[in-house]
Amino acid sequence: MQAISLWLAAAIVILTGWAIVKKYQVNMVLFIAGLLLNIIGVMNGATNFLPKNATATGLLGFDFFELFRAICRTQIAGVGFIILVSGGFAQYMKDVGASDRFVTVCAKPITLLKNPYLILGLVFIIGHCLGLVITSAAGLAMLLIVTVYPLIIRVGCSSLSAAAVLCVGYAPASGVAVMAAELVHLDPVEYLISYQLVMAAPVVLVMAITHVIVQRYFDKKDGVHGYVADFAELEAKRKELEKTPLIYACMPVLPLVLLLIFNKMVYKTITMNVATAMFLSWFVCFLVDLLVRREAKKSFDLSFSMFKGMGSILTSTVGLIFVAAFFAKGLQQTGLITYLIDVAKNCGLGVTGTGVVLSAIIGVVTVLTGSGVAAFTSLAHVIPDVAQHLNSNGIAIMLMMHTASEMLRALSPVAGVIIIVAGFAKVSPFAIIKRTAIPWSSVTSRC
Repeated sequence: MQAISLWLAAAIVILTGWAIVKKYQVNMVLFIAGLLLNIIGVMNGATNFLPKNATATGLLGFDFFELFRAICRTQIAGVGFIILVSGGFAQYMKDVGASDRFVTVCAKPITLLKNPYLILGLVFIIGHCLGLVITSAAGLAMLLIVTVYPLIIRVGCSSLSAAAVLCVGYAPASGVAVMAAELVHLDPVEYLISYQLVMAAPVVLVMAITHVIVQRYFDKKDGVHGYVADFAELEAKRKELEKTPLIYACMPVLPLVLLLIFNKMVYKTITMNVATAMFLSWFVCFLVDLLVRREAKKSFDLSFSMFKGMGSILTSTVGLIFVAAFFAKGLQQTGLITYLIDVAKNCGLGVTGTGVVLSAIIGVVTVLTGSGVAAFTSLAHVIPDVAQHLNSNGIAIMLMMHTASEMLRALSPVAGVIIIVAGFAKVSPFAIIKRTAIPWSSVTSRC
């Protein structure tokens, strides 16, 4: 029966991957797959499958939904709540105009440079720094298009080169990063400073240099200058963004500043978690907006964006975490995870080898679907169990998987960020992939 269960579980996993690639609704795909896997687990003898915070209903069929309820409750009280609040604050920053103004300020130093390809490299680095605050790759690309895209074209780079460096894929402060930190029992700030930045800083620097070499080579080889979107329209948008008072540019970084100061690595007596920093920053920014705007009703209306953003992130990300955790629970119940770990041990893969295999799976799904969120969340919840069997804390595996899910979006022709920049450059998404493939794949393979 054990062998049959493993084969059935493997078949369900393959069908799940196929359905995700075919663009079936991811949440429902993972829920149904998780339900089937948990049923197989019970058939295989896993009778005590309910967690401590759940009570048997008295009917086995109902217990599967009680399991799902308990998983949702646990997730919403932990990492799900942090992501909710982060999403709400990001939406408020967008609606109040702070995110846009922040990018315009950060883009100013670029105008002082004259060498076109040096500008390309600097834009790529600044883009990743902005990823600490603006966690949507597509949203950040749109802001960079308005603020620095025309500049890159005007100094002599082709539209293809300009578009390629705007495909910033790594957002170390995203909801996925928060989830990764929680699963390996780390504070998000500690995960960011002690692990992500240590890895990301040299990687981004090397990629920036690679971009300069690759884009210069292709511009010379192809002789491509491309066609630029309406400059007058972009210039008008940029000037409109700069009308926002300068103080608004400080707002998006306020939570990050609070977290960097009030944490156990700096203060032992005063600490602050991510959600608290977001709520405090939201209120402080509301007061600033109230004083600057001098339109009380408008400021109050804009403040509600915090809660609208939380609702939006619930449907887009947190709901996905619910079903992904349910799916992961099913994988564990069937014994498939334990079997794969035993195979990894027998093959001598260890922590690094297992991380590479899992990262490769996530990378393939990310390239095919254009989103690393579904691929990452589907497998991330099994890492604590994998780490326990490998006598590891799981941080190294989690970091590899997280990096693959974030970075490999820039190699997907169906990723939102690729489609956006290709549209502005008026070229095929595959033409952009041709320019991003070498910088992203070469460095990702070394991670």
